[in-house]
Amino acid sequence: MTTSTSTSPGPGPLAAATRYDRWLFKTMNDARTKRYHATRAARRRIVLAHMATTAAGLAAMVGASAWASPWLLAALPVALLAWVPLTGFLNSMTRGLLELRVRVLDERQVAERGEVHARAHRAVSWVLTAALLGFYVAWLAGATVADLAVPLAAAGLFVWALHRLLPLWIAALRVRDEPEDDEVEAPPVA
Repeated sequence: MTTSTSTSPGPGPLAAATRYDRWLFKTMNDARTKRYHATRAARRRIVLAHMATTAAGLAAMVGASAWASPWLLAALPVALLAWVPLTGFLNSMTRGLLELRVRVLDERQVAERGEVHARAHRAVSWVLTAALLGFYVAWLAGATVADLAVPLAAAGLFVWALHRLLPLWIAALRVRDEPEDDEVEAPPVA
């Protein structure tokens, strides 16, 4: 009978984790970022800032391609400079709920991840239905394919971004405040 040595951290969610899983778990749970999103109001501000930055970046992409404007394209790196750290804050808020692999999450986190994806799926389904209905009405009103090319491309890009980011926004908005640490007195020494 052979015994093997394991480098896993022992029982718990990180027991079957790879080195990458442990690094990502540590990164997503870095205590240095917690103060930036410690309150519900701060979390909402970060989510709204991320939404606005995403919309600005997408609008710059669509505008630059539709009107061949280099000035609009120059706004894209500016939006990206704000978008990347905001995304990091969102991932930190959710403790990597959507970035970590399932084998690293506990049962509660797996259930939360499923709930977030289900809510986002329903919302994106309604947005897709509304977009399709809007294009159908425009076509019935006499719009040609050429008239709808830019709006269709823009709608496709925005719905794709919504599909990718809505679960993260929902998860970040659902995060609860962490309980305050109770001051525990030491038992009296007899």
